[in-house]
Amino acid sequence: MDEESDTRGPRRNFLPRNRKRERVLRMVREHEGAVDAVELASQIGVHVSTVRFHLDALCDDGAITRTRMNRPGAGRPRTGYLAIEERVDYRTLADVLAMELGQTVQTRARRAQHAGHEWATRMAASRSAGTGDGGHTPESDADDALDHAAARTTNAFARMGFGPELVSAPGPSTPSSTDSGGPAGERERIIRLHACPVRDLARSHPEVVCGVHRGLLQGLLDTSTTEGNRKPHQPAISAHLEPFVEPELCVARLVAG
Repeated sequence: MDEESDTRGPRRNFLPRNRKRERVLRMVREHEGAVDAVELASQIGVHVSTVRFHLDALCDDGAITRTRMNRPGAGRPRTGYLAIEERVDYRTLADVLAMELGQTVQTRARRAQHAGHEWATRMAASRSAGTGDGGHTPESDADDALDHAAARTTNAFARMGFGPELVSAPGPSTPSSTDSGGPAGERERIIRLHACPVRDLARSHPEVVCGVHRGLLQGLLDTSTTEGNRKPHQPAISAHLEPFVEPELCVARLVAG
């Protein structure tokens, strides 16, 4: 069951994820003191798991913070949420970064992409240090490697609040296929990004924000295939980011071949 179909309210609750998330944030801000997911779900008229999904993303974005709400009498404390009054001014930060990264759009995009790739490398190093196993996975064929990389990339973007959706992509499954626009034997996976947490900044400074995300995407793929010990005969996986294919949707394409 997808997230948007998991609702109990009337049709008016079928809103795009970012609009629903903004409504959750507004209600947390308007509430006096901490509020939990169950109360918010009751007020909005959607399933509590949907509210928790948006609350987690808002926490990751720094808009709200978690706290403990003690129950009357015995019982485990509930998790409550409070709005953060003083937030980082990301728009000003993006303006500063745009000026510091270079004088031309091309230079800023290139440097932003490099920064995003470095970000992914550090994320992988931190993850490896936490698990102690370097993220090793068994040897696999090209399709398995692509699926593994797509799943790990989707999970990483989910943790960052992008609302990713990994969808199947038509494409040749053997080198002899010729009904695709790409080279023979090329394989592809598609990740639909429904809820970019910095969408407004991406619109004002796409070369910086989308550049960082392109580098991050490719870096996640590179570290995924490296940690999985890609065999020499397996094709490299390249990342392609298509910003704003719809007003509230970006698409990431992972291509092997």
